[in-house]
Amino acid sequence: MNIRHILSGIAILAASHGVAAADPLAFDMVSVGDAANSADPATGFGRVARAFAISKHDVTIADYVAFLNAVAKDDPHQLYNPLMASDLMVAGIRREGAAGSYVYTAMEPAGAVQSAAATAGGRPVTYVSWFDAARFANWMANGQPTGPQSPRTTENGAYDLTGRKAAAGIAVRRNAVNPNTRRKPSHYIPTENEWYKAAYYNPTLNEGVGGYTLYATASSSTPGNSAGSSPNQANYVAGGGLFAMTQTLSLDPAQNYLTDVGAFTATPGPYGTYDMNGSVWELTDMDARPGVVRTIRGGGWTSYYSYLQSDYRLGNATTAASSNVGFRLAASGSHASSIDYALSRIGNPGNRRDSTGFGAVGRTFWIGTYEVTIGQYCDFLNAVARSDPHGLYDQAMSLVTNSAGIERLGSDGSYSYAPLDNAGDSANRPVTYVNWFDVARFANWMANGQPTGAQGPATTEDGAYRLLGATGGAAVARNRVNPNRGGAPSFWLPTENEWYKAAYYDPRRNGNKGGYYRYATASDTAPGNQVGAAPNMANYIDDYNGTYFYAVPQARYIDLGQNYLFDVGAYSASPSHYGTFDQSGAVYNWNDLDGSASASRGLRGGFFFAGAASIQSVTFAQVSPLREGADAGFRLASPQ
Repeated sequence: MNIRHILSGIAILAASHGVAAADPLAFDMVSVGDAANSADPATGFGRVARAFAISKHDVTIADYVAFLNAVAKDDPHQLYNPLMASDLMVAGIRREGAAGSYVYTAMEPAGAVQSAAATAGGRPVTYVSWFDAARFANWMANGQPTGPQSPRTTENGAYDLTGRKAAAGIAVRRNAVNPNTRRKPSHYIPTENEWYKAAYYNPTLNEGVGGYTLYATASSSTPGNSAGSSPNQANYVAGGGLFAMTQTLSLDPAQNYLTDVGAFTATPGPYGTYDMNGSVWELTDMDARPGVVRTIRGGGWTSYYSYLQSDYRLGNATTAASSNVGFRLAASGSHASSIDYALSRIGNPGNRRDSTGFGAVGRTFWIGTYEVTIGQYCDFLNAVARSDPHGLYDQAMSLVTNSAGIERLGSDGSYSYAPLDNAGDSANRPVTYVNWFDVARFANWMANGQPTGAQGPATTEDGAYRLLGATGGAAVARNRVNPNRGGAPSFWLPTENEWYKAAYYDPRRNGNKGGYYRYATASDTAPGNQVGAAPNMANYIDDYNGTYFYAVPQARYIDLGQNYLFDVGAYSASPSHYGTFDQSGAVYNWNDLDGSASASRGLRGGFFFAGAASIQSVTFAQVSPLREGADAGFRLASPQ
């Protein structure tokens, strides 16, 4: 899909900030669905909990030339490497002029061997570091603006590169919200799991169950290395040492060895990507945590066959730049809303129920590590609620200051949604004012691969739950089969037993026989409520010797104009045994009771205006599926 239309609104926003927008690149992305797929049992990589998009091809010389001409007339961060011109084996890009007026052009490939498989701008860019790739991602996420290298062009967006860590060569964590657009970054460097899934996972293998191939050519057989229309080919050193471009054994420093992206025309991956094996090693963001090392994957034009295989990963310094390393981007956007939905594994199947009667679950499952956030719900609304016939948006989401907020702009048919600034950025706080039908529609959307379009059977009205326009009455039972995907739903609202087990169970208790805590902070003692890294804390009203204090802002009195929510996971040292956060306090979580159709559904976990009794395992509520308020949000469950 052409991303030109996706970026037009962001480009307008960039221009409104006084930064001119360049003509957008036709940067093709492919959707990677099949959310919550299993990891590769051979390596442990490849499981991704939500749909996302990834670029069909590596970033090309032409793409990078457009980037340099937009932001590097002066080049304080050395986005241009002189080896891009002087290393003729991969060159390149020529720079002319003086600092302040640099101009960049693509160079024709060098050498005696020329073919249609190599053109000036169509080859992958090389001699780029992780920081170069991150700045390119920022530029894309900011709408491809033109101007000096600054927080509005290259230094912030998907990644904040303005601080000391970046200056010291430490790769930083991806921003949850792009400060320039107030939305989730539209482009970023793929995590290793995202890259791995796009390269090696095939959902049609094993009679539709899905599985992994050894090579990113949709094959477990060693590829050949001839560009053109033969299947299972890649640009690497094959046979007895033959380079793909020249089909010779010798290495000539005056000869180009790169083929155009997509030159191996009959060798796409299962999702439609090209050259994830060979051509250039590709940068990944590993697990997206800060660090001075990032993995590269896939092998390059200098590699032998074993380097292309799924079990080969190579550590690479964040500041390193080489003749055989390039990158591609992952993306969120209207073609594949990419919710970063973290899940925690709830094992120990067949556990006994608690004395309350709850908690027994007969199988392993996964549950949201955090509640669904305001930013994630905005992604959902922007994907399916340009018109909103089923009321997925409630005006209270912007008006009730205690838990706001989501702002809705525009008119019916062209609505757009964004997180509010409510005593700070609200994107990572739990969403509220959602009833059971809203939650079921969000689960359907996730189970259907986060599609974009009107609210219909393929987006929100069927999938995990068969709603088909229902906005009232009894809650329905979960589908055994998602009619849109042909298998069990990949996301659903947890049953009360599933939610309870994730919150309170610990298999190590009672001499490893298993048991339950009273609070979801892995404690039988009432938590405190000071946010931070102290253990056993939660967002609720704590009773200090008979004096009640609210967590925000550690005051005794209610302020109706005050935000009372923290970011999900803010109580960073207070997880449950299984690693979930905020199952005590913050907001009540919806649950599906026993999963059968009924006129009520469950709430558990307490909320920010409630005391210790409300967050205990013995406390539960059963309410109308139509109930919504500032005190209730949700998290989803997923199969193993």
